[in-house]
Amino acid sequence: METWVLDKIFDRSDGWDVPAAEVPISRVIHHGDGNPNYLITIDGITVRAWEAHRWNPGVERTVSAGRLAARVEFTGITILDPRVLLVDSFSYDGLPAFGINAVGQPSLHAGSPIAVGFPVDLARKQLMVCIGLLAITSRELLTAWNQAAPTPQQRSDWFSGEDAASLAAAFLRGFLDG
Repeated sequence: METWVLDKIFDRSDGWDVPAAEVPISRVIHHGDGNPNYLITIDGITVRAWEAHRWNPGVERTVSAGRLAARVEFTGITILDPRVLLVDSFSYDGLPAFGINAVGQPSLHAGSPIAVGFPVDLARKQLMVCIGLLAITSRELLTAWNQAAPTPQQRSDWFSGEDAASLAAAFLRGFLDG
C-alpha cells in the first residue's frame, strides 16, 4: 500500500533529522491489512504510527477517513475503574484519547487529518506532537499503575522535572520549532 505522507515523514532525505540512536524507528507491514506502520521508540515507549485512508469495515461516515494515527498499547494492565480513563481523556480534551483493545488492555491514541497532497512538513510536526504526548502520558500512566494506588488517579505536570528534558518533550516542542 502506498502512503500519502507517512513514508516521507521518516525519510532522512526529506527532513527527518532525529538521530536514529536516540529514537529508533522501524518500518513494518501491519499483518491485518498490509498497511505500512512505523514503530518509534521514544523514552522507552513504543509508539505505532500509520495512515488510514478508509474507514474500517462496517463503519460509515460522510467525512473523509484520511488520517495520520499513532497508538501506544499496554500489556499486563488490569483496569479496575475505566471511568478514570474517561475522566483523564476528558481533561486532556481527547488528545491523547484512551481505548481498550479486543483483549481488554488499555491504549492511548492520537491522530490528525491528512489527504493526498497534504504538506509533509506539517504532517511531520503534527505526528511529532502526537508521539510526544503519547510517550509522556504513557510514562506517567505506567508510573501511576506501578505505584501502590490501584488506578491511575494522579498525574504530574507534563513539563516538569525529568519530563522537561526528555525526548518526548522535545517532540512536543517540535511543532513550534521551525
